[in-house]
Amino acid sequence: MLWASFGILVYIRAFSALDDGADLLGVLLPMASYPPLVALSLWCWRPSVRYGLVAAVVLLYFLPFPFVGESWDWMPWTVAAAALCALPIRIAWPLFVLSVAAAGASVFLLGYDAVPGEEIQAALGYMIVTADDGLIVFGLSRLVMAVTRLHQTREELARTALSRERLRLDGELRHLLGGKLQAIAFRMRTAARQEPGEARHTLREGIELARRTMAEVRATAGAYRADAPEPFSAPIESPRLARRVLLAVLVIQCLLVLRTLAYVRPGDWPGFAFAAALLVVIVILQVLPQSRAVLVAQSLLILLPLPVVPDAWDRLLSIFTGKLLLNVRPPRSWAIVGVVLGGHLAWFLHRIDRNYLFIDDLPAALANFGGHIMIMWLVYCLGRLSGLLTVLERTRHELAEAAVRRERLRIAGDLHDILGYSLSAVALKGEVAERLLGSDPARAEAEIAALGSLVERAVTELDSITGDRVQLRLSREIDAAREVLASAGITAAVRVETGPLPAAVDTALATVLREAVTNVLRHSQARTCEITVSGTAGGVRLRLVNDGAAVREEAEPPERRGSGLDSIAERTGGQVTAGHRAGDRFEVLAEFAAPAGPGGAREGFGPVAGSRLSLG
Repeated sequence: MLWASFGILVYIRAFSALDDGADLLGVLLPMASYPPLVALSLWCWRPSVRYGLVAAVVLLYFLPFPFVGESWDWMPWTVAAAALCALPIRIAWPLFVLSVAAAGASVFLLGYDAVPGEEIQAALGYMIVTADDGLIVFGLSRLVMAVTRLHQTREELARTALSRERLRLDGELRHLLGGKLQAIAFRMRTAARQEPGEARHTLREGIELARRTMAEVRATAGAYRADAPEPFSAPIESPRLARRVLLAVLVIQCLLVLRTLAYVRPGDWPGFAFAAALLVVIVILQVLPQSRAVLVAQSLLILLPLPVVPDAWDRLLSIFTGKLLLNVRPPRSWAIVGVVLGGHLAWFLHRIDRNYLFIDDLPAALANFGGHIMIMWLVYCLGRLSGLLTVLERTRHELAEAAVRRERLRIAGDLHDILGYSLSAVALKGEVAERLLGSDPARAEAEIAALGSLVERAVTELDSITGDRVQLRLSREIDAAREVLASAGITAAVRVETGPLPAAVDTALATVLREAVTNVLRHSQARTCEITVSGTAGGVRLRLVNDGAAVREEAEPPERRGSGLDSIAERTGGQVTAGHRAGDRFEVLAEFAAPAGPGGAREGFGPVAGSRLSLG
């Protein structure tokens, strides 16, 4: 958009110079300050480079004087635009006003062949063009940079929202579960120091608290899955800069209309006052929210006076055509705008005296027509860029919502699959220890001692769930599975036929194993369990088979069942299958490509597309 805008400005300034009788050197030299202005407008530079480019614009703007003298239009719009684009606001706007004032003063100082008595009219014209072009470049440059910057940082809000949500959930879970886990750990440590009679009571309290906490973990996980973040519904306004620049350009066009009216209809004060009132209404409509009714009313106020004062009112046609491009779908908008522009150009050519239809007058018509094209393009670009900024801002909020939603689902899954398992193991081993207190005190003492470290691991897992992705390791989970299965009286046969695995695959396999062992303990009367980890052609396979699963238990409702293997399938890369086999056997089979597993920027247990769960 900026390149096209600079192209139109070059076209206007070139034909304007030709209209003034300039030769090729007089056409090209005033454009010497354009390249540094383009560089200043299109890229973000560090302050020293920006100030250097501003200095280059100023110096190159004065370049024509030694070569062509005063035979060129001294309108320092590039200096005005450079000041706004590069300098701090407190400095930029005073310099902008100074540049505009200097353009008007040049008429009195240099003359520029102004007709005696019309110097004020000419000075006003120079000032309006300088302000207009400077605002056009500044407004488009800033909006293009804003779109680029917002696009580049579109995920920044998501990262911020994710960090905020983690902190909130961390505090919530610590308040809800942290104290209970510490209480369980305290009871288990106390039981380890007590005599069997006292230990039984303390152990029973710890087991009961572990079961209540486990139920609370499952309820919390279900709540996190069910409670989605509130969608972003607040309206996003178009950028203030775009509205202000467009309003300023419209006011400038209205001033040009009044200036032309005063010139072509001198002394017609009633007509001048009526036109001024209409222009005020047009400006007020621009300030209002741009509903369809406002657009129609503004369009009528632009079009209806045209037959009465075409020499002046046509200045506003560019506002109309620009809004037409924005609000009417192509190709209908292109066709209408093409007809309007064709008629407008024909009107410009028609106004040229037929006895003087040669280059001195044709460039003036073409330069004026280019000015209308520029304003139309500005209106369209400001609207499009504002729309892009609105879409990008809404996208940023949607990305933030999605990140928060994913984080809640992740934490819900980790609560069930990781912390829920640990608490199940605590309750199970606690019950085993309680039964052994009377029959085998030595073994009961060993089981109670192991409970303390198991609860401490649960505390660590709670910290990991909200602080970062939980890092599970298959070797540790195999050892834990052996221990917890043995505590339940289940003989475990483990065979590992692979070497070290990638961290992501290792974590995924460990998570599947943990959930599968939980299912063995909860849903079967198993006596034996076989765990095999083996390599495949393209990855690794985990197979767990247990007996005692002949009778399928009545399925639990989803809110009580938790995420389970279906969650594992969703949250790991690969394929997880589970189902009854011949006899009373149940098999869980997980296959992963290597490397595979959780996606995302960090290693750990997280969501990955492409996984599948099969139940058979």
